[in-house]
Amino acid sequence: MIDTKNAYIAHICLQKVGHKLREEPTIYAEQSMEVDEKKEEDLVPFLLNPIKKNLEINRFTHYTEKLEFNVLYNHCKQLFDGEVDFIDFSHEALSHLYEKSLHPQIKSGEVFIVMFENLQFEDMPCRGIGIYKLENKKKFIRFDESEGIDYHIWKGYKLEGIDKACMILDVYRDEGFRVYSIDDKNTESEYWKKSFLEIDLIKDNNYHTKKYMELLTNFSEDVVLNQTDKKQQAEFLSNSIHLFNTNDVVDNQLIEEKVMNQFELVDEFKAYKKNYSDDNKIDFVESFEVSVPTLVKESKKIKSEIKLDTKISIKLDVTDPDAAEEYLERGFDEDKKMYYYKVYFNQEQ
Repeated sequence: MIDTKNAYIAHICLQKVGHKLREEPTIYAEQSMEVDEKKEEDLVPFLLNPIKKNLEINRFTHYTEKLEFNVLYNHCKQLFDGEVDFIDFSHEALSHLYEKSLHPQIKSGEVFIVMFENLQFEDMPCRGIGIYKLENKKKFIRFDESEGIDYHIWKGYKLEGIDKACMILDVYRDEGFRVYSIDDKNTESEYWKKSFLEIDLIKDNNYHTKKYMELLTNFSEDVVLNQTDKKQQAEFLSNSIHLFNTNDVVDNQLIEEKVMNQFELVDEFKAYKKNYSDDNKIDFVESFEVSVPTLVKESKKIKSEIKLDTKISIKLDVTDPDAAEEYLERGFDEDKKMYYYKVYFNQEQ
């Protein structure tokens, strides 16, 4: 969705945000940083690669449904329109982040704010504003607060690891722009998305693919495994992934016919889906186009391993619909009074 191969840094500054309730100091940048060729080579992949890997797209919102009340949306709009300069914007963004740093577990941290040029989103050329907060000390970078704030990269180290970040793209402005967000999933991280950014997910094909995969994975844990065994669960997940892989468009009827019917779980799935939708506040659409990148990403999260009490484990590849069904048999040995698995193969790898 986002193309960064020709992107470059137009402006960048480094600041530091403290914790408001702990009255920690905040350091504002006095001017943009100079970026030579070496710094750009280091910084551009460090700042943009995590964004490229993020498939979830958001937009700015506000609980009143009036975008003009979203603080960061307004600041970004003013910068894109040239109504404020980059340093003034960076001060406003940092002050807004400071005001939202109230949770006791929020850490102070260094904040890079960057204006990128020459990005592309859905084949539209655009600019982007990146805000990056580094909370956990990295072995590869050192910060100097003797005069303002500066940074030094240790030689031989690769820059990696963003704690919290966002990228605001100057597209679909009236809808709240398009916003990518990264956070480290700590207990206080909701403040980043909900309080600082105030964003909601765009419910596109990436979203629908992800939510249906999560639904089917949870259904396999809560219902399929409860009624059968690990082998049957693996077959269920394999069939689900195969269905998504072999159809450009997936709908409820297809899922019921090709997956649920085989396991005689149509009624159970309908009831589970309704409860899951209500509990998680998800509106499942009737049909959607499968997002292949999202499917690949979600499939990698599924761990299908049969762990036995005899200290033996069998790892199954759920992306192969034939693996569990054709090459793995489960039975019961009357002499040993134990269950067993029989595995077929041609050669060891």
